[in-house]
Amino acid sequence: MMMQTAPIPASVPQDVDVIKEPLVEVPDPITESQASPDTENVLSELTDVDRLLITKRLRVKAVLFLRGKKNRFSVRTPDQNLVYTVEEENSWWVGYFCYGLRPLQLRVFNSSSVEVMRINRPYACTSRVFPCQLQNVQVFSPPGRRIGSIEQQWAPVRPIYLVRRENGDEAFWLQGPRVTISFFRDIQFRIQRADGAHVGSTCKRWQGLLHAMFFAPVTDR
Repeated sequence: MMMQTAPIPASVPQDVDVIKEPLVEVPDPITESQASPDTENVLSELTDVDRLLITKRLRVKAVLFLRGKKNRFSVRTPDQNLVYTVEEENSWWVGYFCYGLRPLQLRVFNSSSVEVMRINRPYACTSRVFPCQLQNVQVFSPPGRRIGSIEQQWAPVRPIYLVRRENGDEAFWLQGPRVTISFFRDIQFRIQRADGAHVGSTCKRWQGLLHAMFFAPVTDR
């Protein structure tokens, strides 16, 4: 039986500005005594930022020593100031047998090496026509405090994701192109509010044929 989903808002302009470069166990909820007075400001580094550049690098040493395929991400502003470092954690075997769909946990550290966010993604398929279990990402900030989720919606052509707040309310919709393989072009996802207002976008950059043939599995933007 095909699954139905709520209709997405009207399409938005194609112009995009913002660049993108991203579980195993859900962390235990934090207690009141563990909560920091600055809990509301753990992502304060993003207050005045309107664009982020994310670079992915595969931990080659982990692959060579059979510790799994794990990525590390650096999040910078356009003037190359480091905002966050993201470390991927997963079981050693999942990277070899279900790499693209692997369950994982992302730990986000600020420039002071303090963990400010944790992102958990369980294993799920991505079939657009006969989905049995769609992608679902839980976001915690600070770790232990759930602030929202990103849920893949059933769609026969374009990939669609719904961003929800902690209470389940709709926050944003993400809509991608019909073809999500970066081949001689950038891959862009539009971000819009429930009312259809365009608020941003993500973009995976095409870096040339040589990069795609030899370096894309190791590093990407």
